[in-house]
Amino acid sequence: MSPARITTTFLLAFGAMVAGSTPVRAEPVRRVVVDRIVAVVDREVITLVELRRRAAPLLRKLASVDEASRTMAETHMYRDLVNQMVEERLIARRARMSSIVVTASEIDAALDSLAQANHLSREALLVEVRAAGVSEADYRDDLRRQLLLFKCLRLHLAGKKVSGEMNDAQMQEASRAMMEEIKRDVFVEVRL
Repeated sequence: MSPARITTTFLLAFGAMVAGSTPVRAEPVRRVVVDRIVAVVDREVITLVELRRRAAPLLRKLASVDEASRTMAETHMYRDLVNQMVEERLIARRARMSSIVVTASEIDAALDSLAQANHLSREALLVEVRAAGVSEADYRDDLRRQLLLFKCLRLHLAGKKVSGEMNDAQMQEASRAMMEEIKRDVFVEVRL
């Protein structure tokens, strides 16, 4: 008998033996979403893991709210946060196209400026940041994104020949107009 025929015979015998034995009940499979895409900006994706990481400090603040209100607040928070992350990707894309960068020394200067404005040392400011549930790395990354937005906005306004001081409302309107202009040229899909 050939080895292939012996193997086939063995498998058939084993299969018959198993088929005649007591059936095993399989536990129902529970699916768990580990990660998925929540938004696409051009060819870049924003994942659920990224969204949850950014939402963690905000969720801690919502923990004290009653459950009915918390569910609604979480829904709005996630929607607003994913929209913010989309805008951040759009700004980062515009910055790359314009060769705009934010250096570590600029982030350090922003930290020092914030600390001074709050009458704190840089270390004391970072202690308060960590107490709020935000790591120093995440805080620095947030500052980098804010500085990048400011630099892109400054370049946008220079192209529009806008100069002089602007109040908060004018800055928000200029920022909104810039975002609308950026969005016109880019595919954006939110899957939340």
